[in-house]
Amino acid sequence: MLEGAFALMEVLAHDDEVGLTRLATDAALPKATAHRLLGQLVALGAVQSHEGRYRLGPRTFRLGQAWHPARALRAASAQPLRELAAVGGGGVSLSLSVPEAGQIAVVGGMRGEVDEVFPLRSGVVLPPGSAAELILAASAPGAERPAGWTEAAWVREVAGIRERGLAFDYQQCVDALSCVAAPVFSASGQVVAAVAATALDAKLIPPLCDAVGRAASMISTRLARLPDPASRPRRTGPPVGRTVPGLAVPAEQSR
Repeated sequence: MLEGAFALMEVLAHDDEVGLTRLATDAALPKATAHRLLGQLVALGAVQSHEGRYRLGPRTFRLGQAWHPARALRAASAQPLRELAAVGGGGVSLSLSVPEAGQIAVVGGMRGEVDEVFPLRSGVVLPPGSAAELILAASAPGAERPAGWTEAAWVREVAGIRERGLAFDYQQCVDALSCVAAPVFSASGQVVAAVAATALDAKLIPPLCDAVGRAASMISTRLARLPDPASRPRRTGPPVGRTVPGLAVPAEQSR
């Protein structure tokens, strides 16, 4: 029952409103089962229903806001993302993503024209091959290479990401979309998230590289200054700005 309910909410996370037939199909559930589960989710406030169509409800939003990694990252990223948006303009969507249960989930950002093709809102799971996935995979010791990469090609890609401090995706993850991503570091020097700029026009990506790197650096610095939500002593480690083995720190951090 729980698995089916979450499958339905995963489908809803990718669209504003969805009808019962498509929900049941995309969640791989019998239509009667989907209808019953949706009724229960509506009663709990996790899903809303209007004229036979469904969308995520306010209770789901409140629970998502309470997710600690997202809360800290959203606080640290608010101002840097606004500044990055001023550089990119309305033709660029911004996203902040973290690894979660073997996938890459968006936890914040700023929406733009890209959302007409792929909605980069909080809670969305990125498809395989995104620039954010490449950044996070390249920084994780012993991580499996992303799908679609040969061993030799992935070794070359990791070397390039470590040298640049950036990863790129030109219409490989989602048709018509291109993006550049940079790593966000915790106070202990671990890569904990990726900030990305995504555009419909691939020509917008190269001019955004420096700005994306600066935004990631600013988020890293702000994240390190936030108080520990659990009031635990902060782990000792290299300060933000020191190169972490396995991934180059963006130039803004190393200054």
